[in-house]
Amino acid sequence: STLTPPSILTPPSPQGEGGWGDEGKLRHLLSHTDEPHQFTESEVKRLIEAIDNCKILDPACGSGAFPMGILQKMVHILAKLDPRNLNWKQRQIDRLNQLIIDAEDIEDEKTRTDTLTNLEAQKENLERAFARNGLDYGRKLFLIQNCIYGVDIQAIAVQIAKLRFFISLIIDQQEDQDEINRGILPLPNLETKFVAANSLIGVAKVQQLSVFDTQEIQAKQKRLERLRRDHFFAKSLETKRKKRQEDELLCQEIGEILRRNKSPNVESLQSWKPYDQNASADFFDPEWMFGINDGFDICIGNPPYVRQEQIKELKPVFKQNFQCFTGVADLFVYFFERGYQLLKTGGVLSYICSNKYFRSGYGEKLRDFLGKNTTIKQLIDFGDTDVFTAIAYPSIILFSKEKPSPPAPLPRGEGGKTLTPLSPQGEGGRGDEGILSLTWDKSQNLSEFAQVFHSQNFLMPQSALKADGWRLENTQVLDLLAKLRNAGKPLGEYVNGKFYRGILTGFNEAFVIDRETRDKLIAEHPSSAEVIKPLLRGRDVKRWYVDYQDLYLIKIESSENKTHSWSNQAEKEAEKVFAKTYPAIHKHFEQFRNQLTTRSDQGKFFWELRSCKYWQDFEQPKIVWGNLAISPQFAIALEDFYLSAPANLIISKNEKYLLAIFNSQITQYIVSQNAAVRQGGFLEFKPMYVSQIPIPTATEAEQKAIETLVQKCLEAKGQNCQQWEQEIDEIVARLYGLSDEEMEIIKGLNAD
Repeated sequence: STLTPPSILTPPSPQGEGGWGDEGKLRHLLSHTDEPHQFTESEVKRLIEAIDNCKILDPACGSGAFPMGILQKMVHILAKLDPRNLNWKQRQIDRLNQLIIDAEDIEDEKTRTDTLTNLEAQKENLERAFARNGLDYGRKLFLIQNCIYGVDIQAIAVQIAKLRFFISLIIDQQEDQDEINRGILPLPNLETKFVAANSLIGVAKVQQLSVFDTQEIQAKQKRLERLRRDHFFAKSLETKRKKRQEDELLCQEIGEILRRNKSPNVESLQSWKPYDQNASADFFDPEWMFGINDGFDICIGNPPYVRQEQIKELKPVFKQNFQCFTGVADLFVYFFERGYQLLKTGGVLSYICSNKYFRSGYGEKLRDFLGKNTTIKQLIDFGDTDVFTAIAYPSIILFSKEKPSPPAPLPRGEGGKTLTPLSPQGEGGRGDEGILSLTWDKSQNLSEFAQVFHSQNFLMPQSALKADGWRLENTQVLDLLAKLRNAGKPLGEYVNGKFYRGILTGFNEAFVIDRETRDKLIAEHPSSAEVIKPLLRGRDVKRWYVDYQDLYLIKIESSENKTHSWSNQAEKEAEKVFAKTYPAIHKHFEQFRNQLTTRSDQGKFFWELRSCKYWQDFEQPKIVWGNLAISPQFAIALEDFYLSAPANLIISKNEKYLLAIFNSQITQYIVSQNAAVRQGGFLEFKPMYVSQIPIPTATEAEQKAIETLVQKCLEAKGQNCQQWEQEIDEIVARLYGLSDEEMEIIKGLNAD
């Protein structure tokens, strides 16, 4: 990432007084300054206690960048709160002393003796850790032991993450040439801190109870906790082997108890081998693997972006376990709900990931889930700014696991229209409910992120985040969008949902031909003319006109839709009939036989196009447009033109009236608020977004005036139409009931 953790992880909060005190004190604590902290002694103790008890998980940790980042942040905080480590060290001593007291109650004499011996050795190691090394060493060691956890499905990634933490500890150790091993302490064993597992797949439990829900198992759980603590500090290979053997035996004993209790998935639990460096479990259970049964306080990370086509085998499992399941959702979507599941109530999740779930169709269930079940604190949309090279179109979300509160009124500025940006210190006692939001302008300098965030962030109510799409805008923009929506019927309803995608051939090299090839095929056999049709691509559709490039489609419908002379024949016989009917076309296809027979988009036979129920609609006048454009590019195509995917079309009797609305400033504004934005500022004009354009009602005179202006634009083929377009915008604005001031807002946002 090109952004530092302070600017990304700790943007200004809307909360003012309360909690740990003034928000400004916490902001000051997190900052990288040499000034002392501003907390009282009692507050310091409470903060250190909170840090020591905090449980943090990265469910897709990869090589450990985010766990390492939060380790560094926590070390930084501890260094400010407790410069000499007096409080931090005492907390670790107190924890060991309590474990020693607890160990005195162990009934088995040998186990009690061994446990006490190990704990006394740990006390000695603790003293050496703090006395013989840099101050950060003791901070890191016990933060790693008690607070930070990571999971990744790739075993090699987990090994790299552990190596990263090893190096972090090594650099804070001090050498002593007179000591054994130059005074360098052995590194801890992190096998039960970073595990290789599929974090998206949980383990079903009886009535959702804890795995350790009986006294017998709870006793063994305590033994397991002690054992893994001992293993964390184990030095010799012999000691490690012994502890690992005891761990495996204890897990087997717990498994037998679970079997007697008829608990499900015991075999899955016992299949996990934490000390096998090359193994990866096909499930993740934080209680079984980490001893955490009440959830994590923090879930952080960058969910992996894997296309839905590559996770087909997991979809049946996802469908059963995730409310946000959609058949075409990419993998990262499920990490949101899984992170929510892994949090304790009130816990916080913060991800940096693709913003595609903001507006994509497959993100609708996720948006609905987050909107209803979480309190979203912060949202940052970076668009196509190259801020995080691991993903395109990065965004950051921060939410807590708690139902959202009813929205509170948000402050407005002069005229009740604008929202004053929040003060970075939360001053003024505003304390307004809302999401701290920012849409990043890529023209700005990322090195000045913190300053820009302070000056340009805005609050928006969570209720404004609708399932149909998330828009990070202030109330002025949201109110304007709501007004437009209420001014007419959505286009999807206006045309009865009849949006049509262009044709998919599966192999354009065979089916899409130029003028020379068309003329050659017809010259070879006149029957070819029957199935060769003029073809438009999305790039050929301009504003008000089509720039036809003399391309043609070999249109042979699937036998599933139409009865050909070969339809009822076996393939070999059918091909003979096809070759006799269209010999020139058959000869043309022969050179592409391998590609045609193996393509996915095909009809009953390899020379046919895929099944299509709306062939007749291509043969009518139609409004057409491409899938991507910076501004609206809608045109009317005549009867004889066909269209290739991913361009789209609709059929309507009011085509000129609709065309005026589609090419207006208002449509650009509406689509920009609904659609995904791609690199270079291109908007997705997919049907799912275009269908949301509200179509206002016009009088006969208004419609006539609009159609007259549109006809002029059509005849001019979009050239020098600025005056007519301005007049169209003015009429369309009146249809939507917009004031001059509101139109200026729209024009300004479109210009941005």
